[in-house]
Amino acid sequence: MRFRLTGLAFVLAISCGAPAAGAEPGKIGFLVQAMAGRDAAAIVDFYRRRNFAPAWTSEDAAILIATLGRAADEGLEPGNYLPVSGTGTDGRDIGLTRAALDYLRDVREGRPFLRSLDPDVALPENSHDAVTELGDAIQSHSLAAYLRSAPPPGAQYGRLRSALADYRAIQRRGGWPALSPDGLLKGDGEAMTRLRERLAFEDPALATDADIDPALKRFQARHGLEPDGKPGPLTLAALNVTADARVRQIHANMERWRWLPRRFEADYLAVNIPDENLSLVLGGREVLTSRVVVGKPDTPTPILRAEGGSLTVNPPWNIPQSIARKEILPKLKANRFYLQSQDMILLNGPEGDPYGLHVRWREIPPDHSPYLIQQHPGAKNPLGAIKLELPNRFDVYLHDTPAKGAFSRPGRAVSHGCVRVERILPLASYALTRDLAAMKEIADAISSGETRHLPLRRRLPVYFLYWTAFAAKDGALQFRADLYGRDRRMAAAVSLPIAARSDYPNCSRG
Repeated sequence: MRFRLTGLAFVLAISCGAPAAGAEPGKIGFLVQAMAGRDAAAIVDFYRRRNFAPAWTSEDAAILIATLGRAADEGLEPGNYLPVSGTGTDGRDIGLTRAALDYLRDVREGRPFLRSLDPDVALPENSHDAVTELGDAIQSHSLAAYLRSAPPPGAQYGRLRSALADYRAIQRRGGWPALSPDGLLKGDGEAMTRLRERLAFEDPALATDADIDPALKRFQARHGLEPDGKPGPLTLAALNVTADARVRQIHANMERWRWLPRRFEADYLAVNIPDENLSLVLGGREVLTSRVVVGKPDTPTPILRAEGGSLTVNPPWNIPQSIARKEILPKLKANRFYLQSQDMILLNGPEGDPYGLHVRWREIPPDHSPYLIQQHPGAKNPLGAIKLELPNRFDVYLHDTPAKGAFSRPGRAVSHGCVRVERILPLASYALTRDLAAMKEIADAISSGETRHLPLRRRLPVYFLYWTAFAAKDGALQFRADLYGRDRRMAAAVSLPIAARSDYPNCSRG
């Protein structure tokens, strides 16, 4: 729900509406019950639980207003939470409640118009009972502590909050100057001086380094680049991202943290899509990391939470219809033996013709294929030897791959959306038994050549996440490229006036 009655709309709602049937006596009861629209339901509920008594003492009002004034510290817009005076003391009380509920929902759950920008986000609702919690905090005189506890509690979110303050300070100083490639690769003295000045904005340690090379390597490492100490095109592009853009990037990542559970499970697997890496946590301790391959920009890996329940060893590949139409049908039109050469079959083809040798492929329209295609397990199967079954509406999962060379690339966004895992065998073993004891069992199953299903002893939560700004283990802030434009779309939506946000094209990829 959204508690957004502001300005004239609010005044009209409380002054022109008719009291609902059975309204409680008293001015505040009349004002609350007169509120119209679905967004008013929570406010009505809040006051009904209080028998329509005013809620806000001057002390609590001051605590709330101070918190709302610091909303920018959480990457939110303080102007969205200005309490509306309404009419008189009772109208002001209602305005404070509306502002509090609005802020609590945004800082705890995220802003709905941002969460709905992309259609490929599938996370559990991170809802909470703000009406009850706010009422209890006021009643127990613990409002300040309750408001402090509202943002996400994790260390990563806290590091982003600190970084936001740092980069805003850089903004206030005018940001850093853009660098030109002229002279940098040649080591020109003036150009290197400008590079040192640029690096010093984000790297205080540079003040004690006589040599600029370590600082440039640190910068490259923090941006997921090859730390070769050379100011090449990719490094120069990262250096020239403005401080304003970094602030917006941090905002976007703080927002996505609000979409997640307050705490992760003790056991879980997380893929950071822009970082192209995976982390497995068991018992609250990271036991394995691995490089991964993620989706291309035109076939992005979604943001989701799902639960793995089993491993498939030597999996067949049921080829998605989109891939069959775009990639396989043109090859069949050119060569009717293509399926046979790739160890593929038609699951619903003509009787006695599993390879479609007698199908008139050239007559099939390019946007339609009536056949389901499956590739047998083997060396040509892109799923490799292991697949972690992960039921979800996008039909994406984690799997092995015969194309191991992709893991050595600096950019690994080349899949159709699924996630290929470099260290798939130890990952599968940990998923199966919580340690490496199952590696032999899995290796023997692979060697058999047969498709086998190995159920996990407990379901494993798996998160596909999109962190373009995050803290490394040493606390250093990392930035990654916005592979799919999610940060860009979020920044564009936030820049819209509030009235226009409800019309934002939720299903447009931009």
